[in-house]
Amino acid sequence: MYNERLDERLSDEELELFVQHMHQFANHDVDICLRLEAGDPEHPVYVMFGRDYPPVGDATDYQRPFADRRQVTSKSDINGGG
Repeated sequence: MYNERLDERLSDEELELFVQHMHQFANHDVDICLRLEAGDPEHPVYVMFGRDYPPVGDATDYQRPFADRRQVTSKSDINGGG
């Protein structure tokens, strides 16, 4: 089955949803390391999710998408009044 949407860029909303799903995937499905090939078979993109490897290059080179919009959640006990 071919999806015509594969030839389009993601909208801003779709990109944000993708990043949310990626965080959820990383938190719940990546044990130690997972390597994937995606995209056009002629020009693939190689992606690695890993917990046990140091980052390639400097850790400050990596950005956390939409981090500026992350909501701060309170860790206070609702019943304890904070």
